[in-house]
Amino acid sequence: MRIEALRKALAARPGQPVPFDELIDSIWGAGKPANPKAALRKLVQRLRVTDQVVTEPYGYRLVPRKPGPRQLPADLPDFVGRADGIRVALGSTARVLAITGSPGVGKTSLAVHLAQRMSDRFADGQLYVNLRAFSEGEPVTAEQALSRFLRALGAEQIPVGLDAQIALYEQMTADRAVLVVIDNAGRDQICPLRPAGDRSVLIVTSRIDLPEHFQVRLGVFDDDEAHALLDNMRVRGGHHERSELIRLCGNLPLALRIAAAHLVDRHISDYLADLRGEGRLDALEIEGDAAVRATFEVSYQAQPERSQRLFRLLGQVPGPDFSIDGATALLGEDAALPLDQLVTANLVQHSGDRYSLHDLLRVYALQLGAPAPVRLYEYYLINAHAAGRMLNPELHRLGLPEVSAGLPSHGVSDMSRALAWLDTERANLVAAVLAAGDRPITWQLADAMRAYFLYHAANVVDWSMTAREGLRAAQRLGDVGAEANMHGSLGLAHWRSGRFLDALPAYERAVALARQSDDLGPLASYVGNLGIIHWELGNLAEAAGAMHEALAITRKPTTLFNLSCVLTDLGPLDEAVSYCEEALRTSVERNLTAGKAFCLHGLAIAHLFIGDFDEVARCLDEVEPLVAPELGPTFESRVLDARAFLLFEQDRTIEAEVICRRAVDVATGSEKDMAEVDARATLGAVLRRLQRLDEAVEQHERALAICRNAAFARGEVQSLTGLAADHRALGNLRQALLCATEADEIAERGGLRVRQVQVVAELAEIHLAMGSVEEAERHRLRALGLAGETGRRVWVERLRQPPANGGSTSS
Repeated sequence: MRIEALRKALAARPGQPVPFDELIDSIWGAGKPANPKAALRKLVQRLRVTDQVVTEPYGYRLVPRKPGPRQLPADLPDFVGRADGIRVALGSTARVLAITGSPGVGKTSLAVHLAQRMSDRFADGQLYVNLRAFSEGEPVTAEQALSRFLRALGAEQIPVGLDAQIALYEQMTADRAVLVVIDNAGRDQICPLRPAGDRSVLIVTSRIDLPEHFQVRLGVFDDDEAHALLDNMRVRGGHHERSELIRLCGNLPLALRIAAAHLVDRHISDYLADLRGEGRLDALEIEGDAAVRATFEVSYQAQPERSQRLFRLLGQVPGPDFSIDGATALLGEDAALPLDQLVTANLVQHSGDRYSLHDLLRVYALQLGAPAPVRLYEYYLINAHAAGRMLNPELHRLGLPEVSAGLPSHGVSDMSRALAWLDTERANLVAAVLAAGDRPITWQLADAMRAYFLYHAANVVDWSMTAREGLRAAQRLGDVGAEANMHGSLGLAHWRSGRFLDALPAYERAVALARQSDDLGPLASYVGNLGIIHWELGNLAEAAGAMHEALAITRKPTTLFNLSCVLTDLGPLDEAVSYCEEALRTSVERNLTAGKAFCLHGLAIAHLFIGDFDEVARCLDEVEPLVAPELGPTFESRVLDARAFLLFEQDRTIEAEVICRRAVDVATGSEKDMAEVDARATLGAVLRRLQRLDEAVEQHERALAICRNAAFARGEVQSLTGLAADHRALGNLRQALLCATEADEIAERGGLRVRQVQVVAELAEIHLAMGSVEEAERHRLRALGLAGETGRRVWVERLRQPPANGGSTSS
């Protein structure tokens, strides 16, 4: 495959640029396509789905791939038996291996054992998820599972829709060797999670028969395997007694493990007497197997009262696992000792610092009865709230309710600790929101996670799911303020993933509900965010009105900054600078590092439009040291783009191209496509000045396609203006006029007056090139008026005199 040839050629010099011509020769040899550089660019774009490839001025550079994910659970140290199944499975060449059988028969243990043995064959990583299709509570959806897989594989932007997720997953696994294990799956859950390509393998466990796949059916242990397990777990006793134990456990591996754990400190004859108890087998039944229930019952009854209470409570845990602190929150006292006792009895599974219950044990614990895990929900709430405040102290959030005393609190004293806790508990927090039902804690938990979701846009699937669940609970309980909050959260999720048209009605509803409740705090937040959506959609008058209303309620630095951003497109630019400087002063006073960085970048952009390039350089010199991973790739790309445009204005075009390509590469892996639009538009202008016009057109067309998809009017104006200048330089005057006219209409309709200056100036150039001198002069004067009104002083100077020879006045 040509993509493999490209990867091989780049990998021969990892981290070093490989010249375009050398790559073309390596891929096609003598049979080059008609336009080899264009074909190479398309191939590189395909490779970028799975590998990071950086564009250099004269070639491409492969960034060595990070190690693939390693998500497999640990193998059982005392795994025994299943020799026939292992031999058959390891000898198979099937790409889907199904391990099926009844509950407790050891499907997961075999799947993990096989996966660990096979893992060396899959250099690009191993993925694991428990779909919980047969568990109590909500199963993991395909969207949730895919979002976790895509994030683990390195995707920065995760689509919300299942079809788009599947398409991206297929792209990312098509040329990789990945081993995927999906545990406890229903038939319909398998297909979306199947990796593409012929180098990957899927192992699936299920309680249902799956004859359409290569299948290993598991039954209970035979007597030899059961005795081997008892040997491994050092169960003493005569052959007759051990055989009776095996019979009473129904030869079921799970029941045998629990029985063996129970026999560590007692004699087998006493245990058998308990297990044979009259009437117990009839009265106590689980999953249709009385023997399993009897084993559970004996082990449970042998525990101290505190451990029994904890076990009952653990059955209510909605997520896939829990920590000692989570167990302590449930119990209301230190849970370390009773949890250790439950692990020793094999009633709780332990891996690292995380704990979980087998599905059958969860069912058994639920049948024993326990109250709803309110204390666990509260534990999640107070810690998610604290961690979220560390990530984003300025974000408006719901207040904390009164909670139970004695809940464990984590020291989220810095951003890394906050992120680590939230990363670990994310799946449990989401499960808690889905399980809490019609309680205020449902929307309180969803709101507490908002700062984390905003920081990590890759979790947008979980974000949307929890916000919708919180919204349903708020509507059922008639809490207008909470309903507004959840609409606002959904709007923010849509905005974060570039779906502005979906975000608009969500914020409009949030604003309407907040006005009903007369709560000015959240109203300012919703109105301000509604203004951002109008700004992204190119409705500048509405955006400015919303920002001014929000500012009248509270003069926060974020609101000041957002109003400045709107005025940078609407004008006047002097006002944009004034508001941004006030936001910067406030951010510095409050020690808001991220706020300071954003404001410095905003000032650099405003001064670029004004034409005060010394001030641009000063702002960029201050902001560049503040660029850090926690601000995300979008911000890094935008700072690089601003530096590239400054170099462009300084006629340092070769340097501008280098920086601009870095901006494009960073933006391509970011969570918001709009940064990519800005970077590609600037790169297109640079390439046009270098007379590489076909490449310029390609960059502007790709930027325009992104904008059309997202309804991003600001970017449409920018991209169409660039395309108009490209086509004018190529002599395609009719096409140039069409592009510029459309850009002018979009700018006029949305009030994008600052950017409209360049659009109208370009129209003047096109008409002059077409010989329409009067029309050209009319547009020049119109552009001059716009430049004066908006404060684009550099353009006032450029437009004062009409070009005498049809030379370009636009950049």
